[in-house]
Amino acid sequence: MACWAHGSGDRWQRRMERMQHRMERMQAAAEQWTGRGFRSSSGNRAFDEYRDETLRRLEEEQREFKAFLDRLRHAKDKVEFDQFMAEHRRPQGETPPQAS
Repeated sequence: MACWAHGSGDRWQRRMERMQHRMERMQAAAEQWTGRGFRSSSGNRAFDEYRDETLRRLEEEQREFKAFLDRLRHAKDKVEFDQFMAEHRRPQGETPPQAS
């Protein structure tokens, strides 16, 4: 199993940042799309209702995803901190127990 402090954490962090960047770009594009008046009536009320509901659902999913990323980051930080504290409390010269 890889240690967060030795590379795999950086890889995970980069992937999460890229995903966050993509989400922000998609949100900016959606805001630009709706800000230009494209959200006005298409002439088909059923489609307009479907579009509005879909956009609301996507915005909710985005909020949930951002909250999920925050929880993941917090869990990762906690693991790193707990590992640091365990190493810090260990007397000098004692080797850490090996996981099998």
